[in-house]
Amino acid sequence: MASSIRNSLQRINTFLGKTETGLLCLIVAMMIGLAVLEIVLRYVFKTSFMWKHRMLQNLTLWMCFLGAALASSERRHISIDVLTRILPDNITRYTAYIIDVLSLVVVSILAYFGFVFLIEEQQSSAILIGNIPLWWAKTIIPLGFVLIGIHLILQICINLTGSEHAADKTEGDAN
Repeated sequence: MASSIRNSLQRINTFLGKTETGLLCLIVAMMIGLAVLEIVLRYVFKTSFMWKHRMLQNLTLWMCFLGAALASSERRHISIDVLTRILPDNITRYTAYIIDVLSLVVVSILAYFGFVFLIEEQQSSAILIGNIPLWWAKTIIPLGFVLIGIHLILQICINLTGSEHAADKTEGDAN
């Protein structure tokens, strides 16, 4: 029973990670495409997009938050390596829980303030492109923290339902 729950949680974590990877690839492709288009427009047609800098800034923001969520899904984001080298193995498992829970508390606070920020941004009349409000691009701030929190919750649950060395099996690339 516990192993089937653990496998389901790992599948959810893997699915979210693959989705984040796909979005990251799409964002990088958009950034490269925008740069190439800008070069062609500037040197061939002697014109430029006025909104390109704002768009690239926001795509970079999305890339950073999705990258942080992906790193969290692979347990590569938040760790204190010194503790694993100094402490015995049976204690290291509990320090991993403590670190994950504290990280979840911090990420929850940041997500809350991200939503507060987003609500304030909705009052702004700033435009990204055309009629698209700029605050839409800022939705990644609370969403990114929520994604990181989901990965932390999944990792805590995976470790609770797994064996003593479950944390070691969920780190890094799948073997």
